Amino acid sequence: MELLSSVGEVMSEDISYIRKWIKRGLSKDKKTLDFSGRGIGNQVAIDLAENVALPDIEILYIHTNKIKDLGVEELAQSEFFEPLKELWMYENLVGDEGARALAESEQLTRLRYLSLYTNKIGDEGAVALANSKSLSKLETLDLSFNRIGDLGAEALANSTHLKQLKELHLDANRIGLRGMQALAKLPGLQNLQILNLSYNRIDLQGLELLNNSKRLQEMGAVKTDYPHIGG
Repeated sequence: MELLSSVGEVMSEDISYIRKWIKRGLSKDKKTLDFSGRGIGNQVAIDLAENVALPDIEILYIHTNKIKDLGVEELAQSEFFEPLKELWMYENLVGDEGARALAESEQLTRLRYLSLYTNKIGDEGAVALANSKSLSKLETLDLSFNRIGDLGAEALANSTHLKQLKELHLDANRIGLRGMQALAKLPGLQNLQILNLSYNRIDLQGLELLNNSKRLQEMGAVKTDYPHIGG
């Protein structure tokens, strides 16, 4: 089976649909590829990982599909992901193992934007992302509407690997007092300017700590279940 490095290459009949998808989803400048809402599951994800390599794409929309951890693991190791600067993978079925695969991927060292909201990522996945050496250039990380609790929040708050991160979305997770304490201090993530923590576990002490945090007050925008924090 031949590697698909351009739209015009000959492909086997069983994966000819990929060429059609590329023709429909590739932008004129060949920098953006839209594979969203195509019902992609693990097997199709594996087909993409094995057969697609487009060196000019910088933005990939592969959200609103049915990709689970195995599919993410294959994609994360593929040439398909190597040139990406933005990866929109929200509204899939990605769990902790999938998040770990992204965090450990040697193909994603150029990534600036990672959207994983509305998946199934818990503490283990959040810890892996917080400790990722490959994602050191990441500027925006959206993990809202997942299953992240205090351990994941603590790991992200203490992360020294995500040095360029400016925007972090953790709204609608399972973060309680311990996680809020860590995020109020925020010893890591020195460049963070936007933090969203709305719709987590209601803990009045934790919300008070967030509201009184000098570090958060210095930031550009902070959203919690408290009315207003930050600039």
